[in-house]
Amino acid sequence: MIGTERRLTAVQMILLAADDLVANGADEFSEFDLTVAVWNRDKQRFGLRGYASIYPDHKRVMMEIMGNKASNPILLNFMVRTRPNHYRLTPLGRVEAGRLRGVESGDPQKGNSMKELHDSVVPFAAHPLLARWRDEPSEPERWRDAANFLGVKTDKPGEGSERFMNVHTICRAAIDWCLAQNMHALPQGTQRISPTIPMQDLLSLQDFLGALRYRFSEHIDIDPAIKRKPR
Repeated sequence: MIGTERRLTAVQMILLAADDLVANGADEFSEFDLTVAVWNRDKQRFGLRGYASIYPDHKRVMMEIMGNKASNPILLNFMVRTRPNHYRLTPLGRVEAGRLRGVESGDPQKGNSMKELHDSVVPFAAHPLLARWRDEPSEPERWRDAANFLGVKTDKPGEGSERFMNVHTICRAAIDWCLAQNMHALPQGTQRISPTIPMQDLLSLQDFLGALRYRFSEHIDIDPAIKRKPR
């Protein structure tokens, strides 16, 4: 296991540890949570000198996410500082972590999360309701149409908010991926006939989600994280 992980940089290991925390339900995590998580992945690399198998080295972890090094995951928009000593993995960070899991497993194809990201976002970017909204901004007028777009299946409280957050997350990740790669479109997905998705379409989808959020606020709770000024 360690031999495989040694192919990854310290920052990449930290990103995977952050993704481990998210996978276990921690939307936000402290720097100490992160230190312990990455130490559990590789105690030799992230353990306190002389006591590596017993104690983690907090400074060793923090030096990778502070300062102006080009590999800093915050500068790369993989993580954001939410409040003092606390962080959140961005949608782009989760995409990158998915890629790294493929590298870690020795099968990069499993980590080709860009294609998976395309497959996730294209049903919304190519949805007829989005096209109708571009032509007529008053659309949709009924929650039933918005619910169909988001994939809401029941009247269960909170489902509209949950589905909205899912779509918002993949849209933001797609935009961030294009920005990070300096590309004007998201490349094709796993299907050869799948079209590229221009950045303009992704930005249009983001605007449409904003319209839905305010128009149907009784069905979609506004997450404070979305209120923040776009990066």
